Amino acid sequence: MSVPVIEAIAADILSVVNTVTTANGYNQNLAGTRPTSREWRDGRAQSDGTVIVVQQGSDEDEDASAAGNVGMTAWYERFALVAYVIDSDTETTPMDTRTNQVRADLEKALTEDRTRGGRALDTIVRAPEFFDQGPGATGIVVVIDVRYRTDEDDPYTQR
Repeated sequence: MSVPVIEAIAADILSVVNTVTTANGYNQNLAGTRPTSREWRDGRAQSDGTVIVVQQGSDEDEDASAAGNVGMTAWYERFALVAYVIDSDTETTPMDTRTNQVRADLEKALTEDRTRGGRALDTIVRAPEFFDQGPGATGIVVVIDVRYRTDEDDPYTQR
């Protein structure tokens, strides 16, 4: 079965999130997931280091789809990486420090290959969003736009 270009990009992002480990030189171990719609809507409690990868929508990149690129369509796909940073009562590192480290580790990992394994034109890091929804629901949302191009009539074929 064929995989659309955007799905291959999403799978690459999840794979990259899962490389963020102390063994790979990062500050913590993160565990990425792409939830089912039921898991996402239920607001299930997450554990420290969980990163939920969620697509936020597409916008056409009209400049990269225009003249000179006949038969191609370029897109910006927004991804939100919802990273949970949950401290225990024994934690001694400030919450902001841990949150900043998670953000920096994700940004570093995601920009090591901005082409998502050759499938994208670029990966752009956007402003993050901090969240604090009480015990068990604090962290940061790292936001990225992935710019990619496909055949105009075939989203399975990269251009």
